[in-house]
Amino acid sequence: MTMRSADLKQLLSAAGIAVVATVISLFIVKSMGVLAHMETVTEDIRVAAMQAPMPQSKEIAIIGMNEETLARFPYRSPIDRAFIADLLVKLEEKGPKAIALDVLLDQATEPEKDRLLAQTIREIKTPLFISYSNTPGIVNEEQLAYLNDFVPPNLRAGANLAVDPFDSAVRWIFPGENVPGMPLGFARKAMEAAGKPVPPPEQPEIAWRTVSDLETPPFPIYPAHAVAALPKEWFANKILLVGATLSITDKHRTPLAVVFDDERGTMPGIVVMAHTVSQYLEGTTVKRLPLAGQFAVVLFVSLVGVAVGLAKKGIGFNVTVGAILVALVWVGGILGYGKGLPLVPLIAPTLALALSLWMMDMLIGKAERKQRQFVQGAFSRYVSPTVVAQLVNDPEALSIKGKRQEATFLFTDIAGFTTLSELLPSDQLSDVLNDYLNGACAIVQANEGTIDKFIGDAIMAIFNAPIAQPDHQARAVKCALELDAYCEKFRIENNQKGIPIGITRIGVHSGPATIGNFGSQSRMDFTAVGDTVNAAARTEGVNKYFGTRICCTDTVVPKCPGMHFRVIGDVILKGKETPVTLYNPITADQAKSELCTGYLAAYQLLEAGNPLAIEQLKALEQRFPEDPLLKFHLHRIEKGLLTTLIKMEDK
Repeated sequence: MTMRSADLKQLLSAAGIAVVATVISLFIVKSMGVLAHMETVTEDIRVAAMQAPMPQSKEIAIIGMNEETLARFPYRSPIDRAFIADLLVKLEEKGPKAIALDVLLDQATEPEKDRLLAQTIREIKTPLFISYSNTPGIVNEEQLAYLNDFVPPNLRAGANLAVDPFDSAVRWIFPGENVPGMPLGFARKAMEAAGKPVPPPEQPEIAWRTVSDLETPPFPIYPAHAVAALPKEWFANKILLVGATLSITDKHRTPLAVVFDDERGTMPGIVVMAHTVSQYLEGTTVKRLPLAGQFAVVLFVSLVGVAVGLAKKGIGFNVTVGAILVALVWVGGILGYGKGLPLVPLIAPTLALALSLWMMDMLIGKAERKQRQFVQGAFSRYVSPTVVAQLVNDPEALSIKGKRQEATFLFTDIAGFTTLSELLPSDQLSDVLNDYLNGACAIVQANEGTIDKFIGDAIMAIFNAPIAQPDHQARAVKCALELDAYCEKFRIENNQKGIPIGITRIGVHSGPATIGNFGSQSRMDFTAVGDTVNAAARTEGVNKYFGTRICCTDTVVPKCPGMHFRVIGDVILKGKETPVTLYNPITADQAKSELCTGYLAAYQLLEAGNPLAIEQLKALEQRFPEDPLLKFHLHRIEKGLLTTLIKMEDK
């Protein structure tokens, strides 16, 4: 065999590798739920972050029933039928093109009001359609019977949502007519009511209208209770969608939630419906490459990977060039979408590049690489002596795996450390920081906590891992109190020396997390990942808003018998929806003091929304003017917030 024929064979084999890598990558991404969802997330990010903002719709308006609307009635649900009837009449007077009522009329209320609404929807002249569903998970047999009797068949619109089962995001337009008795879907019914051609019974992806800010929503939203006072031209010749826009109920995750954690990402059902109707009216679609185009993109990347392998520059070169190519593919795919390109795949090309590089490495017969010194590399990454001792006795613990378990996490951070680092010379800053960390770490280890990592001046510590500690919550709180005493002493002493080091803030939170060794066989960390860890970090951060130095969550406090805490409030941390009650640990003597007993009584009144709390808090502040929690709650009360529910807008 000549050299030429050998080269030709290698080239043909390389071309075959490119095709195989392409086919395998596309198949794996489309058939494996996790990878398919990862690809979907990359698309969601592009749609949410890169899609050019669209002007506010001029054909659709939302008539929102919000908290102010419901506050007018003696009961919140079902919505007052007489109010709905009156609203429909007032809307008709505004001259709309069509009216949609996104309220499920599936149960009786007050008979007279029910009769009034039933008569109104039958007599109204404007094209009208009403939300309907016969899905067992939405209505039971009794509700369905009432709904069928109340809403005429010609006015029904299927109000189901087509949800992605993987992440519960609304992704497609529900077409309706999918089961016997199900009418046209909401968006298709809107087209019929507006005198437009009804789209075929397909389930297209929703082409979301993105906006640049919250000041200009995709669709104008007018409060239902104010319709009579608003100008007629705001409603004339438009499709009016009437539904709930409450802050808590009827919220649905959309693909935009991958970027936006506000109402741009999680929308009321009526807003979702507005997007679907708008899509049909304007004829917009999701810009996506057809399968042949996807194959071409992935094949091109595979061929580039093959070319890199043929260069025979070694594994280091392959990895470096491969990483650059992956970055180029991702940056090009993301920025290109913002410039008008369709959604090109990102996960499949990345996988194809890795496969082609690996298979080329196998093809050209590279010598086996030296085995990584796994245990030696891993030992150098651990901080806590307890971790090292366990690993010496149980080398199996060094496997790259994590275990989900309960643990308590403690975070510390020095206020204003960035400013301090700019003021001090580097050698003096190093000395101060090392002294501080030495003392703090000694306290953590004395309480048998594991120091996970340092992030500048910040410390993350874990309790109950790797060694089990039944009292891990109490250990963490005890550690926090000792750290607070040490850090305050350290601060005062250094301030007296002219070193303006700030207070140390501490957060303690407990819950499930995945804890173990993460990394490669040559470089790894013993650490924890999960939402609990993020919540613990945010618990530390919110101290600055309350003026406290230690915050503990309600997952910690019940597990600390004999300890004393002062309740701060029911806090919705940034990025969360459910409030967590935060506490400030105190001593037994402090718990018996007039300040703490008076504060508790005032807090209970505040929690109940009782205005008497105001006078009690003011009286306490006069006696204890330096108390941060009294100042915090009084400041909120001055802003009209007579509640212990606190929503954090920042981390």
